[in-house]
This record gives sequence, structure tokens and C-alpha cells, in this order.
Amino acid sequence: SWPSCPSLSLSLLLSYRFDHFLTSFSILISSNRSFILSMEDGSINLQDQPFQRRIGTQLTDAVFKSDMVHILRQLEVEEDEDKSFPELIRDHFEMIGTEWKKRASKSEMALQGMLLILEYCMWTPAAASELFEKLINFLGFHSIQFWKIAVPVLFESDFTAATKYRDALLFALALYDVNTGKSRLKEVYAAVPGVRESLLGENAKSFGEKFHHLKKRISRHNSRSSLLDEIGSPGKDRSIGGDGNDSDTDHSLPSGLASAHFHQRVINVSNAPPVSLKKEKTGEWEIKQGSGGLVSCVDPVMSKHEDNVWLANLGMNVGGKGGGKGGKRDSFSDQSHSLAPATNTLGLPLIKQTIAEVLFHVLADDDEVAHVHDKNKARQDLSLLGVLNHYNRGRYKLNPVVVQEEDYNVYYGGISNGLLWPALHNLPEYISEEYKDPKLIRDHWCSYVRVNYQFAIDAVRNSRPQDFIWIHDYHLVLVGLIMQSLDPNLEVGFFLHIPFQPPDSFFDKFSLCAIPLLRGLLRFTKVGFQTHRDRDRFVKEVEKYFRAAKISFDQQLDIYTISLEGVSCSLGVFPVSIKNEDFLHFVSRPETLKLSADIRRKMLGPSPSPDSRLFFSVERFDYTKGIREKLHGWRKYLETHPERRGKDVLYQIAVTNRRSVDMYRVYQDECMEQVEAINRDYSTKDWTPIIFECDGLPRDQLVAAYCAMDIGVVTPRKDGMNLVAKEMIVVNPRAGLILSTGAGSEIQFYNAGLYGKEEERNYTRIDDLYDPILYAQCFYDAACLNEEERAKRSKRIHEFLLAHDIERWSTAFLDPRWTHHVIKNVKIDTIDDFFSLMIRTRHIRRQIVERVLEGVPIRQHFCISLANARDSLLSSTSSPNTLRVKATKSSDIAIFDIQNEISELERDLSFIDYVESDDPDNIEQFVESLSKGMEYFHEQVDKATALLTKADHFYYFFTDRDGTLKSYSCAYSASIQPAYSGVIQAQFARRCAQTCAILTTAPMMNMGILDVGTIPEGYYYYGASGGREWYVSPSVKFRDSSIMSTEQKLLDELFNRLSLLVEEEDFHVFSWIGSGLQKHYGHVTIAHQDVHVSISTEKGTKLKRKVEEIVREIDVNGDKLAVVHSDRETKVLLKTQAGKLFDKGNGLRMLCSNLNIDLKEGNILVCGDSSTDLPMLEECLARNSTGVFTIWVTQDETLQEKVRALCLSFSNNNFVFVNSPEVLLGAMAQATIRETCRPRQY
Repeated sequence: SWPSCPSLSLSLLLSYRFDHFLTSFSILISSNRSFILSMEDGSINLQDQPFQRRIGTQLTDAVFKSDMVHILRQLEVEEDEDKSFPELIRDHFEMIGTEWKKRASKSEMALQGMLLILEYCMWTPAAASELFEKLINFLGFHSIQFWKIAVPVLFESDFTAATKYRDALLFALALYDVNTGKSRLKEVYAAVPGVRESLLGENAKSFGEKFHHLKKRISRHNSRSSLLDEIGSPGKDRSIGGDGNDSDTDHSLPSGLASAHFHQRVINVSNAPPVSLKKEKTGEWEIKQGSGGLVSCVDPVMSKHEDNVWLANLGMNVGGKGGGKGGKRDSFSDQSHSLAPATNTLGLPLIKQTIAEVLFHVLADDDEVAHVHDKNKARQDLSLLGVLNHYNRGRYKLNPVVVQEEDYNVYYGGISNGLLWPALHNLPEYISEEYKDPKLIRDHWCSYVRVNYQFAIDAVRNSRPQDFIWIHDYHLVLVGLIMQSLDPNLEVGFFLHIPFQPPDSFFDKFSLCAIPLLRGLLRFTKVGFQTHRDRDRFVKEVEKYFRAAKISFDQQLDIYTISLEGVSCSLGVFPVSIKNEDFLHFVSRPETLKLSADIRRKMLGPSPSPDSRLFFSVERFDYTKGIREKLHGWRKYLETHPERRGKDVLYQIAVTNRRSVDMYRVYQDECMEQVEAINRDYSTKDWTPIIFECDGLPRDQLVAAYCAMDIGVVTPRKDGMNLVAKEMIVVNPRAGLILSTGAGSEIQFYNAGLYGKEEERNYTRIDDLYDPILYAQCFYDAACLNEEERAKRSKRIHEFLLAHDIERWSTAFLDPRWTHHVIKNVKIDTIDDFFSLMIRTRHIRRQIVERVLEGVPIRQHFCISLANARDSLLSSTSSPNTLRVKATKSSDIAIFDIQNEISELERDLSFIDYVESDDPDNIEQFVESLSKGMEYFHEQVDKATALLTKADHFYYFFTDRDGTLKSYSCAYSASIQPAYSGVIQAQFARRCAQTCAILTTAPMMNMGILDVGTIPEGYYYYGASGGREWYVSPSVKFRDSSIMSTEQKLLDELFNRLSLLVEEEDFHVFSWIGSGLQKHYGHVTIAHQDVHVSISTEKGTKLKRKVEEIVREIDVNGDKLAVVHSDRETKVLLKTQAGKLFDKGNGLRMLCSNLNIDLKEGNILVCGDSSTDLPMLEECLARNSTGVFTIWVTQDETLQEKVRALCLSFSNNNFVFVNSPEVLLGAMAQATIRETCRPRQY
């Protein structure tokens, strides 16, 4: 039987902890370095070095001071022992660091000093944050070298002494990156790759994914088996289809391509949970569905699939001080540790790290009194986890985020609500006075970052590559920035539910927080604001404080895209709404109608005047809601319109909250005093002007109150949206509405035309809340409006709200089409438009190839992008497949036949459909689809496959690209490798050959082979310029060293002359046809014809003669350069030292020499399509005449005869000719499928 969910979660919890152990162990093993500290008496002591303390050592400032004094003496610096450790660092930091960088005799001792400084920073991270920043700034370009030394000993301390230095270091670097905009955390990951994996628990995550997939396979197998049992099918073994061949170590199905395509989940991340938790007197936990605005907005989206995950803080936090010391438990400090636990939620939430051991031996006998409390706490937490586990059944998964209790209190009750909330509402007078203290705000900011850091880690741990992570509101602005440092490939969105209207002084007075908040928002993939006003203000601040930011605006989509520091972010406006059904289904209930009548009778009396009006307001008792201003306006209304006394009543519900915060308590008390004063001054025996309540209403009673009101009053000073206004009119379309301009809903209504000219104003608007006379006039205007006119106006708002409900809001935000990642459907007017579009498809196709190979689902916007690119080409053609666009530097019209580009985009879209299917034969089906319109296809694929099968497996695979693996395009800049081709070639390289190389005459970069390919790193070597330059990996590149600088200058001069030539009117067309003008390493090419033969013979000949003339002028003696004309291009090549031309045979020989490749071993596959590929074939035949197999893509009988003769001259019959690259790719796919299906030998 399979483990239950709690068992799986415990396994994952153990696996997360084991991740840290494995990484620590591997880092220690790989660190082949010992640190020897010579003491005064000449002995060697390895125990008292930084991060290598004796077990039980009590770290204190005195210990650090003593160690530093000793190190300074070894560096021949005498120092006053009365100085403190911080004073010693202040005086000698630069000297120690400089001595280490020298790599001289004292550098080893200086290194000990650097490590001691780092250890001090990790021991007391909060107090030493400025010193840590100084250390990081000083390291500069030496940082990776330092981390390679420091991280292993730091891990050793965690491993042997149970310290928490890893967590302290990674958070300190995250804080540094947040404050400075740098990427130092990535430098640690680069120096010691295992660090990131240990932090995120990659082994546990991988185990969880495989277990999840395995359960689905077993479930599918069982359901199919049951069905087959019922119908008595003899083919029971076939019920599992291709899944039976799935492997834990290889995500491949028999089709040869990656499987395991899971759907995209939504990972919702918010500070507040969608539930409320209450512990009963019995000790049991009660969990109820929440009813806040965020829950109302997001819950419908989350409830669509039970695999969705909601991460939030449930209050089950870790006690102790978050800014404490990061040293050894119970020895270095009696304070709790600086970070939340190192393991976290995946099915089951994290438990306090200091009691984690209790969880693992909770059933064992342990009589230690000191652990009784921890055991009880563990049992309580586990009982809560049981409640959560029960809650999660049949719905989305709610996972707690556990943080330090003190950090959370400062993060939420301090900086979030004491600074960010009033600042973003442009209410600076409510910013807490305590934030005038620079040290305090720095400490509080550290807690804010630390909580965001823990949320980010949890979000990455819980996510899969295909998921969309949705972060909410001002509490978690930095999560996207931190997540990007952990995994830059995740798609992370953010929605700001409150306004973005900070005062001008905010960015100067609180720059420590304000600037990182701006940068943090720009690190999300996409950001949604409630109103255009908020987004415009954000863009304005970005322009002011980040002058390097590139800002563009798409007027059609109403989307800003901002690029900064290599990262782009899309900004949209998405006014949030409500789930109408949640309110409407109460309206017609008899009990609602009765309660509504009771409310009117209670408020207005049993026999109210026909023109009496019930004004209704409901909101939190918050200073942003404008309650005090409303009361001023109501008093002025009663004062200036005495005829309304005894008729109109203001029914105000202000739900009390945050009474523990001084400014809230003072504000609420002042409002209550105003209410009492108004009622005292104007009440009569039968009438009270204000009915003021401080308790919230259940939804059914709230709907009844909406039905009872005549006029809704929603007048906040500043509000993100304010859904109450929408609830009121959705429920009661006959009621009037008073709105202030501070409400986001008013901006939405105004932009929708609901407040236009006098006769088109469908609500009463208050432009200045601070003017009680204006306020009173708005009350009066609303009260005097007759019922028929009022209903007519509100009906328009009602219809608008029904069409713009919460479903439309969430769908619009989650729609991938509006982000900068998506290629838009555009009109192509110029050559640059065309080439830019094709280059963008390269980025999309590259990601598709990577995901298919890794078994990761393809994001929806990839398909949208390719479809839009295809549609852009189709809509821009003047006639079928003919694109006419303006030249870049002239008025000429460039004409391209883009049939190949369109058909390859269509094939990629078809490929995605096939590869995402569950059919194990999906690739065979796709290959079959390539045969459309090709009568010869199947016969030639079979012939080529037979040749590949005959070879069984290849040691080497050498091939040309254009015309061989890729059909010729109208221009090289448009010659982007299709995704399906990239996948087939990569899989062939993975399964059927050991060393693969693509050898082309195209340049390497600047619109070369590396710019148009889509195969990920590591599958192929690339030889460019005919093999004169090679790219094996980012660290392994080499060139033909025989080219002299004087020869290169000849080519430079030639290229400059030809560049001027194609600027001339008679020759301008040659700048864009085919490969255009290209500068290679060792030669220059210029196209004189394209694949569609659109250039006249006369014009092509004129160009060739002009090129020959320029070459003669440059190479007067004719001993350096040679001109070679082919069907479509003219090449000017450097001659070798022997006076010969450098060809692909020379290039292949150079590759073998540099990489010590012996072509005599094993079978070799060579593929080409032109005479320039013959030297490559000849080189292989000369080295290994019997082991060469070759496939040529050509219908040229002359070329076929040359290939045949060359092979036969070496007694080799292993050659096949095919008509198109599609046939070759089809054969490669079939060979890969055969290799995948073949039983493996163990």
C-alpha cells in the first residue's frame, strides 16, 4: 500500500534535513584545504580557528578580540589590548584585506583575519550588518575566490557544532542584495553550487515530484486495469501504455522525448491566510473559512484545482528574537536563531527547528525534563497540522509559512502598518514617530526583509517550473526579488491591493526602505495595480530614481514594460471586483427581505416620512477610510439643512481593529466622541441622526443592510479599490451612491464613463473630503434625488459590475498574453521589424526545447507567442508568402519569400500539441505530420533510418546546418532553428551519439550560428567560419592561430569596403538577401542570390565582378585572398600558409587536435548538403574508412555523384541521399525512438 499524505510529508521533512547533511558533507569532501594557525609557542591548534571551534566553546566579544589580537601580531601589528573587537576591525580592516589579496607570505594569516570577521558577522548578524556590508564591498572581484574558501569551513561548523551559519550567511547576502541592488547571493551559488540545493531542499523536492508522478501512474494503471478486468480484455499488460518504461533517472518515454507534463498550478502567497484558526478550551483547533477582501478575490481562482497551493502565515511562528546570534545552540548563545527553520512546507508545514529532533523520536523514551515543554509544543503543532491536513482534503493546499515570532511582530505590526501602510496611502501624519530613529528603522527593515526571505524560500520550495506564483500586497514586496536570486526561471506575479501614492518625502526620508521597494516591484514578471493613478505614480518614481531604466508603453494593451539591470517587468491595471453570486443569492430570500424591513424600521422609525433617507456606510475603523471627515460632513449637513433633521439617518458600521496601536486607538476614540456630540446636539425623542456600530455583520445581515439603504456612502481618504461600493450596488441597484475620489472604485467608474456630463453622472462624487460644506452638499444632492432617477443611474453601475466580476479580474491578471514575455501580433513594416520578430521566436523556441527535454510542461504563453508570430507574418504579406518591407537605410522595398518561416512556426505549434499529449507514440505521429506534401517522405525516411540503424551507435556525429538540418530561409537573420528540430537533434545527440558537432561556414556570433540555434548548452560543439573557430563550452573556445594580424586587417578592410558597397543604390538589395554581408573569422561572405532565385543573373554577376575588383585592389599580389563563387554567395577566404584554402576538413582536423579526438574509434555519422561539406566527409573517410556513415540532403545529381565516388574510393557503401532536412530529422527521430526502446544492458 502507498504511504498516506502525512507519511509522505514526514519523508519529505526528513529528506529536506538530509539535503543539508548531504550538501554539507559533499562540500567538506570537495574542500581539499586545511587551515593551520601557528600559535606563539609554535604548536598547531586546529580547534580555535574561525568556524572551527572546540565543542562547547562559549563565543563572546572577548573571544573574538583575543583571536584578532593574535592574528594582528602574526601580521606584525602591535595593538592596544584595551580596544574592543569592533575598534580593532575599524582600525585594521583595510590592512588585513589588502594583505590577503596580495597572495604573499602573510596572506594565509590575513585570510584567518577575514574569516574571523565573517564569523563575527554570522555570530551576531543584526549587530554586525554594517560590518558585513563593508566586507562584501571590499571583496569585489575576489568574492568568488573567498567564498570557495569560506563556505566549506562555514558548513563544517554547521555540520559538526550545530551552528546556523549557513542560514545567517545566505540571509545576510539577501539583505545586502535587497539594499544595494547587487547579486552577491548568486556569487555564492556560483562558487559553491551545492549551497542553493541545500537551501531549497532539491533532493526532497525531486523526491516529491517523482512520488507525485508515480502515484498518478499507479492510479491510472489501477483504473485502466479495473476497466480491463470488467470487460475481460486479454490485453491487460498494455493498460499502462508507455508509462511502464518511465524511469526515475530519465524522464523519457518510448517516443524518445520527455514526459511528465503536469498542469500549471497557482501558488498563491499572502501574509494573511484564507482561514481563521481558533484553539478551543479542549485544546482542539477550530478552522473556519476567512471572509476578508483578499480571500474574496483569490479564493475562486484557487478553488478551481485541488493541486493549487496557498502559502500564508497562520500564526504558528517560532518564538525568540529574530535578530539574535547565529552561533551554536545552547552554547554560543541562549537566544533563538536568526532565521526560520531550514526545512519547510511540502504537504506538511515546517516545525520549529529547535524541536525538530523531538518530532523524529516522539515515541522514544526520553526523561529529560528540559525537553518536556518542547515535546508538548510539538504535539500541539502536530494536532494543528492534522486539522490543516483535514482542511486540505478535496481543496487547494493551505501550507503555513513559519517565521520568527519577533520578526513577524515587527514586520507586520511595525514596518508594514507603521510605515508602509500610511505612506502608500499618502497619509504621512500617521507614520509612526519611532521611525525617526535611523537605527530602529534599520532593525525593523531587517525583520521585514527576513520575513520576505522566508516567504520566498517557501514559495520556491513549493513551486514547479510550470507554476505561476502570485504574491499579494505590500507586506511581501521583496519576495519576487529574492525568488529571482533562488530561481530566475520562475514566473512570479504581484498584485498591490492598496494604493501607491507615497508622499514626495518618502523616498528621501526613508530611502533605506523606499528604493528597495521600487526595485523589488520591478523584479516581478508582472505587477498589477488597482488604478491607472497608482501605476502612473509608480512609473514616475521609477523614472526619477532609476534613470537607467528603459520604459516602454503599449497603448493597445495599456501595458508598461520596464527593463532594469537585465530584468523586465510588465505593469498593468486590474481593478479588483467581487464574486457577485456570493451576494446575489441572499437578495431574494424571504428572511433577507424581512431583515431588511426590520433594519429600516429600526433606523427610520415605524412611520418614516416618504422622503426619509437611510445613508449606510460599512468599513474598518481605520484612518484611511475617512470616517472622521464623514462625521464632520454629516454635522454640517444637519446644520445647513435643518429640514432634513428627523428624516435622514446615517447608519455607520466601523469594525474596530488594531486598538493596541496608539494612533488607531486615538483616532477611534476621537470619532466616537464626535458621534456622541452630534447625537447629543441633534437627537430627538424619536430620531437619532447617527447609528454607530463597531461590530461586523455576517454576510446575510450585511446584504439585508444593503437592501435597506437608500444611499450608500463610500468615502475613504485613500483606498486601493473599496469593494463595499460594488457590493452595495450589486445587491441594491435602486440605491444611490456617494463616492470620494480617494476610492479606487471611483477611478474605475470614472474611466468607464459612469461619471461624465451632468446627465451621465451615475453617482455623487466628493472631490474634497476636507471641505465639510461640499460634503454636506453631496449628502443633500443624494437625498433629494427621486427614487426613479436614482434607480436609473444606479442601474448603469449595476450592469457594469455584473460584467466586471471577480472572475474577469483574475482571468485578466493571470492571462499570459499581456506580459513582456509574449510576442504580440504586430504589423511588420521594416526589415528590422521582421528580423527582430524572428529573433524573439528564437528565445521562445529555446525555452520550449529546454522544457521538453527536461520533462517540464510548456508554458501557455509560448504557444501564444509562436501563434502571434505566425499571424504577424501572415497579416503582413502582400500576397501569399511574400513579405514586402522597407529597407533600413533607404527607401528601397525588400521582398522576402517567407513560406519557410511560416511553415516552421506552424510545425512548432503542431509539435507542441503532439508532445503534450499522453500518447507514447506522439513523436511518431508528429514525424508522420511532416510528410504532408512530400510523396517521397516515407521511403526516404525508411532508407535513412535503415542506415542509422545499421550503424547501431555513433562515436561521432559531424554535420552542416543550413540546408542539412534546417531548410534555407529567406535571410540568415530569419533562419531560426525550429523547436521541433532542436528537440530531435538534442535527443539524437543524447541517445545515439557520444560527440556531436555542427560545422558551418556561418560566423559564430553577430548573427551567427550561436544566435539562431535553439539547442541547450552541452549537446553539440559548434564550428563556425568553416571550422576556423570553435565553441565547445563557455570555458572552452579556440581559433585558428595561423591567421596573422596583417591578414586579419586585410579582411577588415575588405569588409568595410563591401559595407560601403551595399549602401549604394545598385547594390543595396545584397545587404538583406540570403546571408547578406557577413564577417567571419578567416573569410568574408556576401550573398548574390537567395534560395528563391529572386535576383536577376545580370545583377548577381555585377556584384561578383565588383567584389573581385575590390579584392584585387586590396590584395595586390593575389597571394593572401581567394574569391570563391557558389550558387548563392561569394566567399573571400584567406589562404593558408601553404597557399591553400581553409576548408571544413581543416576545421575538423583542428577540433580533433585540440580535444584529442581519435576518429579511428567507433562509427562516424557525417551529414551535409553542398560541396563545401565534402572536405569534412573526406577527412573522416581518411581516418576511418569503414566506420563512416553519411546522409546527404541534396537532389543535385552532380553532387550526389561526387559523394558516391568519394565514398567508393575508400570502399565505403554507407551513404544515403534524401531530398529535404525534414526527411533527415524524421530519420533521426526514428533512430532515437529505436535507441530508447531497445533493452539496455546492465
